[in-house]
Amino acid sequence: MTKKEKLVDKFLENPSSLKYSQLVYVLEYYGFIQIQAKGSHVKFKHPKLNKDLTIPLHNKECKNFYKQLAKKFVEGL
Repeated sequence: MTKKEKLVDKFLENPSSLKYSQLVYVLEYYGFIQIQAKGSHVKFKHPKLNKDLTIPLHNKECKNFYKQLAKKFVEGL
């Protein structure tokens, strides 16, 4: 099992355990495109989804709620 696969498995089991940088890596692995919004918010778009995932980022970390929300977006693919 590669490092990518281990990180994806970790995300699917417990997304709260990931750092923001790891979350970005996993979202990009699933085909999300990172779009820098104004201020401290970062948007992620996916071609198959109508909605954008917006994550507020403060002190280089995001809250667990947004990590759980990211998991729901990934499961919706």
